[in-house]
Amino acid sequence: MFPPGSLVMAAVVLLLGMSALAQAQDTKRWRRIERTMPLSAGTGESIQRLRLAPGVVTTVLLDSEAVLESELPDAVRGLFQRLDVAGMHLLLQPSVAMPTRGVPPLVLRFADDAAPQRLVLELTSEATVVDSVVDVRRRPATVEQLEAELVALRERNALLEARLASTRSTVPQQGLVGAILADAIARSGVSVRWLETEASDTGLKAHKLRIYRSGAWRAFAVKLENPRSEAPWQPGVALLIHLGPNGQPTGETLELPLLMQEPRLPPGKSAVAIVEWPASRPLPSAYALELWDAGRRRGARWARLTP
Repeated sequence: MFPPGSLVMAAVVLLLGMSALAQAQDTKRWRRIERTMPLSAGTGESIQRLRLAPGVVTTVLLDSEAVLESELPDAVRGLFQRLDVAGMHLLLQPSVAMPTRGVPPLVLRFADDAAPQRLVLELTSEATVVDSVVDVRRRPATVEQLEAELVALRERNALLEARLASTRSTVPQQGLVGAILADAIARSGVSVRWLETEASDTGLKAHKLRIYRSGAWRAFAVKLENPRSEAPWQPGVALLIHLGPNGQPTGETLELPLLMQEPRLPPGKSAVAIVEWPASRPLPSAYALELWDAGRRRGARWARLTP
C-alpha cells in the first residue's frame, strides 16, 4: 500500500515535470544568435534592435558599467521574468513575446566618459531567431565621419546665417523711402522686366516674377502664396545656379538672403519676396533660380532663366 497522500504528490511532481519539459522544448524553436553590436561615436545616436524570445535568456555584454537611464514602467516590467543590469552585463528573460507596439526603447547610460554615452535598444521578437549573447563595442569616430559631421555643421550654420540676414534686412519703409535713403536709384532710373517662365513649386506657389535694375543693384521680386493646407512659411535663402551651354549646372552658385516684409507667411496668405545682389556680379547667360524656406523643404524653382 502507498502511504496517504503519496499518489497526490506523485501527480504533482509528474505535472511539474511535464510543464518544465514543454517549456524547454518550446524554447528550442528559436535559433540562438551570438553577435557583436558596434556603436560608433561618429554616426549619431541610433536605435539598436534586440531580438528576444519568451523564456530565453539574452545576455548583453557591455564595455563599461552602465545603468538604466530611467525606471521602467510597470507594464514593461511585467513582460519579463528577469531584467537586470549588473555592472557590465544586461540580462533579459521575457515571459512573453514582445508586443509590436507600445514597448518603449530600453536606454542604458554608460558610466565612463567614452562616446557614445548611451545605448538605446528596441526590444522585439521574431518567429525563429533570438539574440542569445550580444557584445556591445563602442569605437571612436573615424576621420571620414568627423569630416562629414563638420560639413553638416557648416551647412546648418550657413542656413542660420541666411535666416539671421533675412531678419536683419527687413524692408525699413514702404514706397520709395528705403530705396532713396539707400541711394539705390541711379540717374538712369529703374528698369523692370517681367519673366514669363513658370515656376515649379514644392508646397509654395509663385506668381509674377520680375527683375529690377538700377545703378549698382539688381533684384528679383515675386509674389509667393502659401496654400491653406500648409504650415506657416518662413523665408530662408535664394540660390542663383549658373547653367552651362548644355543646361547643366556649372558648379557655381550664388547664395543670397530671401527678404520679405513679413517675418512669416501664414497659410492662405501671399506676400512679395525680394532677392537683391550687387550688379558687380552679373548674371550668367543662363541660370536657375531657387527660393527656399529656412529648412530648404518648401519653395519654388525656375529651371532656366536668361538675363
